[in-house]
Amino acid sequence: MAVFLENLFTVLRILTPLFLLILLGAVLKRKNVIPPSAIPVLNGLVVYVTLPALVVLALAKAPELPADYARATLCFFAAGMGTMLIAYILGRLFRLPRTIHGALIMTAAFGNTSFLGYPITLARPVVADIFPAAVLLDQFAMTLPMYLCIVLVSGAFGGASQTHPGSGLPKNEGTAKSLIRFFRGPVFVSIVLGLMARLIPWPSTLLQNMSLQAVGNITGQTLAYLGQGTTPIVLLAFGAALRPGAVRSYPLPIALSCGLKLLVTPLLTWLFCHLAGLPNNLIALGVQMGAMPTAVMCSVLCVQNSLEGDMAIAIVFASTVLSAITVPLALSLLH
Repeated sequence: MAVFLENLFTVLRILTPLFLLILLGAVLKRKNVIPPSAIPVLNGLVVYVTLPALVVLALAKAPELPADYARATLCFFAAGMGTMLIAYILGRLFRLPRTIHGALIMTAAFGNTSFLGYPITLARPVVADIFPAAVLLDQFAMTLPMYLCIVLVSGAFGGASQTHPGSGLPKNEGTAKSLIRFFRGPVFVSIVLGLMARLIPWPSTLLQNMSLQAVGNITGQTLAYLGQGTTPIVLLAFGAALRPGAVRSYPLPIALSCGLKLLVTPLLTWLFCHLAGLPNNLIALGVQMGAMPTAVMCSVLCVQNSLEGDMAIAIVFASTVLSAITVPLALSLLH
């Protein structure tokens, strides 16, 4: 019980600022400081500016990949794909409308492994010393797959469905066109630039050049400033877009998504990590990251890609609230 309470206070301490930003967004919308017309602008600012800056910087500074870290990343990726498969099967079983089905697949699999996962990792001594592994899990098993999968899912499930003829959503553009749009988009470009900066063996003469070092430092600091804006902008826009009635409008898919994200994903992560023979601290880290609630960026991407945006936003809110109990419970069981 003492371990559960300690974990509970840790999670609540980290969640509280996030909820305050969401609440502030809702208040600013009510005061018309953030009108509904501004929400797409804020989301676009994140997708096209602040997030690419964050991705470039994170990938450029990504740590080395020890064998255990690489295996943990693969296990975490496998758990996310397994959750997506289960969500796809459940959507077919319950005959969910196409846009709802697609949003369920995305929100069930991709969690808040950076905004919430990073601080929880640093706050726990058992995994704090392997924080670089958390970065790898977040970047290569969560963030990168999320941006690839949204293209495939939106190509198959996005747009107006027969059950929502008046939704105002554009027609499904197809997977091929969605992929082309992704490869031309800012997120993919930022991934390529970040990997180039990290993996290309730049000549030592260039690295030691004082002028180039100054340019690199200025560029890095500029990217850092832009990237730091991602969390507050996303959460303010999320609070402004949140409709309290949305949770009541989609009870079944919200229950399915929260159950999959908060319970099934950490269980699959534990299973794959255990089968891979990973050390206990990496298993603990994987389960912790797998237990994170649905990522706020996932709801942004659902809105941007013509999936059921209101439902995705409601799932993020509901799963984040529930995670205040499920995450400490998962950490306590691991202890």
